[in-house]
Amino acid sequence: MRTYDRNRNAISTGSRVMISGTGQTGVITAIHADGLSAERVRREKTVEVEGCERQYAPVDLIRLGFH
Repeated sequence: MRTYDRNRNAISTGSRVMISGTGQTGVITAIHADGLSAERVRREKTVEVEGCERQYAPVDLIRLGFH
């Protein structure tokens, strides 16, 4: 699944990202988008980031380079 971060950069599983609220970095391990529209995927907490316990909305993430 591909979606977009807060700066409209494409992100997907394997993308290295920074969480905008905390500055913590990690790699996306999963995007849970089953049955959701592209807009809902981007706005809801659907993304798992390696090393983080909770899920994040793509608009809360900033992509760090390409993977």
